[in-house]
Amino acid sequence: MSPPPGAPAHDARLAVLGTAGSLATVAGEWDALASAAGSPFLTIAWLTAWWSAFGRGRLQVTVLRDAAGRLLAGGSCQLRHGALEATANRHSGDWDVVAVDEAARRRLWRELARLAPGRLRMPGLVAGAPETAIAREELAATGHRLTELELAPCPHLELPGDWDTLRLTVSRNHRSQLGRRLRALEREGRVGFSTVTGGPQLEHALDRMLAIEAGGWKGRGRTAVLSDPATEALYRGFAPLAATRGWLRLHLLELDGEPIAADFGLAFGGTGFLLKTGFDERFARFSPGGLLRAEVLRASIEEGLGAYEFLGGADGYKLRWRPDMRPRVFLGAYRGRAGTSEWAYREYVRPRLKRAAGAARRRLAKRDGRAPAPA
Repeated sequence: MSPPPGAPAHDARLAVLGTAGSLATVAGEWDALASAAGSPFLTIAWLTAWWSAFGRGRLQVTVLRDAAGRLLAGGSCQLRHGALEATANRHSGDWDVVAVDEAARRRLWRELARLAPGRLRMPGLVAGAPETAIAREELAATGHRLTELELAPCPHLELPGDWDTLRLTVSRNHRSQLGRRLRALEREGRVGFSTVTGGPQLEHALDRMLAIEAGGWKGRGRTAVLSDPATEALYRGFAPLAATRGWLRLHLLELDGEPIAADFGLAFGGTGFLLKTGFDERFARFSPGGLLRAEVLRASIEEGLGAYEFLGGADGYKLRWRPDMRPRVFLGAYRGRAGTSEWAYREYVRPRLKRAAGAARRRLAKRDGRAPAPA
């Protein structure tokens, strides 16, 4: 597909980088484009840590440069099991290619389609974004059949210019609860809130944050960071890189100097991001997670951030702040014999299996007189 009228034409030169070390050679220009896109999950720091923890198959980073050597666009993928996949998983937020403009973005998607072995799997695209529409158009134009799977929407909160304005947007009941529980916690001891962004205290603060997250239901359910060596490697590898670049925000709610709730957060491109959070369940009656969230949002506003990304799904503690929901999708593109088989499975077979499984759960629930389990 040709660039739209008025789009600049580029004398683009293609290169494919195949090692994690080669990512550093494009870091400065790439991260500037990632910042413009507003996603820390597109930065070289995150991609490097992610590949070290979860990379499988062969890394394929496709870059376009103009005649002067300026980076025009790039996409980080891996060749795995006969498919070209985004270097992203459930730990990643929004994924996309990075590009200086629409023409470069379209050209890069055409190159990815040409380089792919018949199957492309791209999770984490923003459903209604113009950038995602470009990906659909260019992949379809190169003869791929497309399929989409709706992912959990991400809660996104626009931050006002002052804390009082945000506080008054939530329900009176929620404001009252926060006040009562803070006063009750203060009767237990000295309450403090601190943020670690780097320095010699970083390792200790990260250990405390991860221990708190693993000490509750996440640890029992084996979903905590410390429950999986690869996940732990990702966050321990990314934290110092993010700290060096000024993005890291380890938020701690403390009682008499000991943390009882903690966040692994970021401030990137004028937006706050919540990657991981946890609280000490011994203090659950004081809602330490809710108290920490209020303090983090207050600190984000005071820092001058304009938005806050809760990430993950629509959990109740997030919805209390009345965020907007940003839909996200998995985009698959297929051609050739192997690709057509996978496309048919995702487009027709899998939905029927899910409907059949849902119907079976409802029948069992009706028989047992209980609510059906979630899909």
